[in-house]
Amino acid sequence: MNDPYLQVKSLCLQLGEFRLRNINLSCGQGEYHVLLGPTGSGKSSLMKAVLGFYRIDSGAVYLDGRDITFISPGERRMGYLPQNYSLFPHMKVEENIRFGLDIGRRPVSDADRVVDRLCGMLGIHGLLKRAVRNLSGGEKQKVALARALAIQPDILLLDEPFSSLDENAKRELWLDLKAVIKEIGITTFHITHNLEEAYSMGERLTVMLDGRIHQSTSRREMFERPATLAVARFLNYRNIFRGRVYACAGGSRIETDRFAVVVSEKLRPGTSVWVCVRNQDIKILKPGKPLKPQLRHNVLSGYITAIFPFPGYCIAYFKTEGGSHNHDLEIKLPSYLRERHGLYEGCRVSVAFWEPGIILFENVATDGTNDTT
Repeated sequence: MNDPYLQVKSLCLQLGEFRLRNINLSCGQGEYHVLLGPTGSGKSSLMKAVLGFYRIDSGAVYLDGRDITFISPGERRMGYLPQNYSLFPHMKVEENIRFGLDIGRRPVSDADRVVDRLCGMLGIHGLLKRAVRNLSGGEKQKVALARALAIQPDILLLDEPFSSLDENAKRELWLDLKAVIKEIGITTFHITHNLEEAYSMGERLTVMLDGRIHQSTSRREMFERPATLAVARFLNYRNIFRGRVYACAGGSRIETDRFAVVVSEKLRPGTSVWVCVRNQDIKILKPGKPLKPQLRHNVLSGYITAIFPFPGYCIAYFKTEGGSHNHDLEIKLPSYLRERHGLYEGCRVSVAFWEPGIILFENVATDGTNDTT
C-alpha cells in the first residue's frame, strides 16, 4: 500500500446501543479502497464519522497528514455520494452538478470547464437540461457522482453507490466508475455489502463485522486467505468443519464428524481447529489420471446429490460414502468440466482438496475471531 492518505486511528464511537470499536484503517493516495461488511456492521457510521457528520468519542482522522478530527465537514474537502444520491429535485441536472461550484464562488468559465469535462467522462451531456425526477437510477447515480467530483475534492467517499440499481445497470456502472476514477486519479473510499462489487472495484479491501475491523488486505489475499473464521463465513465459504488434531507422518490429521483432513502443518495433537476450504478448491478427479502432489492426501469417494447450473459455472453437492448428512461438500466448477466429467445427480465420483487452499483456524472465539495458522 502507498503511504497513508486517509488514516483512521483508534476511532471509537457510541451510537445508541451500537459501538464502533477501536477502528484503525488506512487508504493509500490514489488507492481504490472498499470497506466490506453486512448490513448493520457499522460501515455507513464509520464513513459519516470520517466525513465529520458524527463527533467521535476518541481516536483521530487524518487526511494527507492533516488532523481533521474536529474540523467541520465543509472544511474536509471530501466528495460524498450517499446511498440515495440526495439530488435536489427542484433543480435541473446542470444546476445539481454546479451546486458546489456556485457555493464556492468559482468563476463561471472554470465551472463550465469542470462540468463539461465530467459530463464528457460520464456520458451525460444530453442530461444537463433534464429534470432530476425524469432520470433513471443509473442516470441519477452518474449525476450525483459528477456533483461530488465537481468540487475537485481531495478524496471521494461512496456509500453503497449501486445498492438501488438492477444487476445489469450495476455492472455497466462499475466499468464507468472505474474508468472515471482511474482518469482522475482520486483516492476513493467505497463501502458495500456486495462481495462481487467489492472484488470488481477494490484494489484493497477491509472487512468490518459488528463494529470492528477484522481484516484489511489486498483483494486477492482477502478472498483466498481470510484472516478469521468470521471473515470466511461472511465471504461465503461454504465448506467449514470443526475437527480435532492428531499427529501423523509428515504433518497433522484433523478428524471432523464427516471425514479426515491431512495437512502438512505440525499442529498440537488434541487441539480443536476449524477447517475451511473454498468450493473452487475441491477438485473432481478423472479416473486413471495421475494425481498432483497437492491433491494426494485428501481424496474422498462418494456421489453427487445435486447440481445447479449457472451462467459459465455450476454448483455441485457431494456426499461421502456412508455419510449421514444430506451432503458433505459444495463444489464449484466451470460448466465445461461438468460436461467433461459427465456429472449428473447420483453419479459416483472421487474428489480431492487442493492442499494449498486449505485454511485452518485455531483458538476461535464465540464471535469468530482467531489467529490463523
